[in-house]
Amino acid sequence: MEDKKIKLGEQELTYRRGFKWHTLPYEEITHAYLRIEEVKGRLCCSVANFDMHFLMLKTSAGELLKLEASSREIVKRMLDELKEKNPNVSIGFKKEKTSDG
Repeated sequence: MEDKKIKLGEQELTYRRGFKWHTLPYEEITHAYLRIEEVKGRLCCSVANFDMHFLMLKTSAGELLKLEASSREIVKRMLDELKEKNPNVSIGFKKEKTSDG
């Protein structure tokens, strides 16, 4: 599976950051989820809202990666494929517990 800046291969996920491509083995991914951000864009006579879709990945090293994708559907398919490639990955957003509750 492939999107503009994300490629899912047999053994690893490849993503583009800046001008460089990076690889991340599936076994290093511990958590993955879809993130949608609303962006307001100014037009000549009004303001329009756009949704940006991201594949969010947490690694075993504690790094959080935010990878832009083309659509919600592509991210959902990537999450399904990630779960197939690494059954130990946790899929879905989980709120971090804080000391105040």
